[in-house]
Amino acid sequence: MTNAKGKSVLVLGGSRGIGAAIVRRFAADGAKVTFTYASSRDAAEKLAGETGSLAVVADSADRNAVIAVVRDNGPLDVLVVNAGVGAFGDPLEQDPDAVDRLIRI
Repeated sequence: MTNAKGKSVLVLGGSRGIGAAIVRRFAADGAKVTFTYASSRDAAEKLAGETGSLAVVADSADRNAVIAVVRDNGPLDVLVVNAGVGAFGDPLEQDPDAVDRLIRI
């Protein structure tokens, strides 16, 4: 990875899994990391404590919420769009609202 020291990083969907690994890596490399989470508050708080990063609850499908996170945390050097949701089962039987949310994220 290139030198991230001093860079401002925002990870959308950073509290668990791949997102948490991304947060850990950037933090270990010296970046100022902010990450969003939707519902994993305990995991987000634990990760923020471990890494010195900032956890912000925000719906990544809500454009205004994401804009507010960027506005409140200064200019960014790096944006990682890691948030996502899954829709399982027969695609023709999916709830249209669930499909719309999947696309918005």
